[in-house]
Amino acid sequence: MPVAVPMSQRERRRRVRLEARRVRRIVRHIEPWSVLKISVIFYICLWMIFLLAGVLLWSFAESSGTLESVEELIESLFSLEEENEFFSGGTIFRNYAIGTAILSIAGVAFNVLLCVLYNLISDLTGGMRITVIEEESARFQPPRRRRR
Repeated sequence: MPVAVPMSQRERRRRVRLEARRVRRIVRHIEPWSVLKISVIFYICLWMIFLLAGVLLWSFAESSGTLESVEELIESLFSLEEENEFFSGGTIFRNYAIGTAILSIAGVAFNVLLCVLYNLISDLTGGMRITVIEEESARFQPPRRRRR
């Protein structure tokens, strides 16, 4: 069993206590290329989520009979013929996929535009000040003694 050796006064002074400190930072410039890359990845993920949710909701509505009851309601309200099919799944899904893709591209362009606008405004105002708590990442290691 190792015996704890008391530390000398010099070793105690060299030992650094880990602390967190508050640091102020100023964000003056955001790179538009970085915003573009992050936005493209984010909006592709969002597009896939919306497509999956749309497919699941469509299949649930079709299996529960909701689509048939909506078609019957539209036929009775507008006195249409029953032979026409209003809700073609393939056409609606294709239009939905194209529409959400267009909205995703618009979102990416809007994010990059806002980034450029922020850069222009920060040139006039000096940027945005934020306070960050910075934690020490180094762990204490006792000093090694030299062998003679």
